[in-house]
Amino acid sequence: MKFITKMYLLLFVLMTPVILLFVYSTQLSTKVITNQINIANEDRLSQFMLKIEGMMDQVSNLSNLISKDPDFTKFALYSNTMNRFEYATLLETIEQKLGLFSLSVNKMSRINVYLPPSRHAVSSDGPLVYDAEYLKHNLSTRWTLRTITDSGITKRAFTRHFVQPYQSLSNPDKATIIVEVDLMEDNLISLLDEYKLEGNNDPFFYDNSDQFVYNDSANVEMAELITKSYDFEQSSAIANHEQIRLDDKKFLVYFNKSEKLNWTVIDYVPLQDILAPVTKSRQLFYIIVAILLTFGAVSVILLHLNVQLPIKHLTESVLSLKRGNFSERFRKKPVKEFQVLVFQFNEMAKQIQHLVEKVYLEEIRSNEAVMKQLQSQINPHFLHNSLAYIVSMAKMNRTQPVISMAYSLADYYKYTTRNVTMTTTVRHEIAFVTSYIDIMNYQLDNIQYSVDVPDSLLDMPIPRLLIQPIVENAIVHGLESKLGGGSIRIAGIEEEVWWSITVTDDGMGLSEEECAEINLRLDSSVKDDGHVGLWNVNQRLRYQFGSDSGVKVSPSDGGGLKVELRWKKL
Repeated sequence: MKFITKMYLLLFVLMTPVILLFVYSTQLSTKVITNQINIANEDRLSQFMLKIEGMMDQVSNLSNLISKDPDFTKFALYSNTMNRFEYATLLETIEQKLGLFSLSVNKMSRINVYLPPSRHAVSSDGPLVYDAEYLKHNLSTRWTLRTITDSGITKRAFTRHFVQPYQSLSNPDKATIIVEVDLMEDNLISLLDEYKLEGNNDPFFYDNSDQFVYNDSANVEMAELITKSYDFEQSSAIANHEQIRLDDKKFLVYFNKSEKLNWTVIDYVPLQDILAPVTKSRQLFYIIVAILLTFGAVSVILLHLNVQLPIKHLTESVLSLKRGNFSERFRKKPVKEFQVLVFQFNEMAKQIQHLVEKVYLEEIRSNEAVMKQLQSQINPHFLHNSLAYIVSMAKMNRTQPVISMAYSLADYYKYTTRNVTMTTTVRHEIAFVTSYIDIMNYQLDNIQYSVDVPDSLLDMPIPRLLIQPIVENAIVHGLESKLGGGSIRIAGIEEEVWWSITVTDDGMGLSEEECAEINLRLDSSVKDDGHVGLWNVNQRLRYQFGSDSGVKVSPSDGGGLKVELRWKKL
């Protein structure tokens, strides 16, 4: 493990218990505060709902009294048979009672009384026309929010009907009295405003039909977003609160549903506002910890720069020297404590480089001598075959082939004995090989050949006499003993990091096992008695282009042999 890593690890071990203890304490405090606030807000919201239900119950009780008042019943049943005086007197009485009932509620409300037997209707707000169709389609014994017109002003109100007898609810025409109570929405808005003034809250009413009653300063967009984000009707929460995330902020949402009204009062508070003191304390602690960690990190860095880094750079220089980079020197200015050590290292590296370069030059000269020796071994092999051909032609008194062969051999040895450089180009080697095939055709007269080498390969440098021994083997061992002659195809291929030249014939060929045995012998660094030409070519490729280069033998698709010369791009 690195020194600086150990120092950072030590700093981490020292600070971790402190941070963990504070985090645990903060989480515990946050949990306690949140629980207490949840309990307080749930209780407050519950009391608020009880207050609203109490107001509704008060209105309901008064409406129930009206439905059972004998004067209203009498007017409903007998108003059509009364004389004008009795009718006017009783109507005035019930209107006065209706006004008193409306005032006793002490809330903004309106009471309408419908009398189906007499087809009359009275209201606390003035004259009212009896409308049977209205009652038939709008009669409800539950509180519902609807839009009404009061003194020419359109408002929203919670409405409930009280029917006597109750069995006539489905058929209003058979009822004796129907009392309609309109509790104005302004009453609930006023209560919501009072509730909001007591804390950092934003209460509103909501029912499952997406109807809302907001306070006067409500955040309507946030209220709608909360109701869309959480299903209050299907809530499985044990307590009447839930923590939700909106716009990357956490909110505590409190809700209390009234079974009497079938509405839910919802309140929400940003969690960050509740936990502001705890958050401030936590941020202060984190700042202090950050300062301590910064001082610790700076101390570790100074130690790293002045002690560990010089040692690391010196170690890297030693490893680079070990890998063979003998020109490696420690070039960075060392601190005072390391100056003597760095100076001695640079002197040592300088002496090692001098000795290694001397040995390397000797090795280069040795490799050149080996390559020349391998190249020279090819010439006697070919010369023997060529002279045998000349002797054969001379015995048959065929002077023209002898003359042509002699000139060709002169050109051949002019090419092969040019030892000023040990390399040639693929273009010159291919031209030399085609001349060689022409010479062999003087003897065999039945060899066809083709050359397909890309232009990018023609000017690439290769060792001399690299392809000719392969072609010679193809003719002597593959095509010479085949009746009807044969063909040779020379092809060049360029790959991403490789060059290759293949010599393919359709001669006698070898089996897979024989090819594998030859490849195994070629990989040996010791020359075998057989396949001298292939072995020489393989060794020369390796000397020139590296150990990954070489010769590979395999059966060709035409039944003959395929020899691939493959070497890396330099």
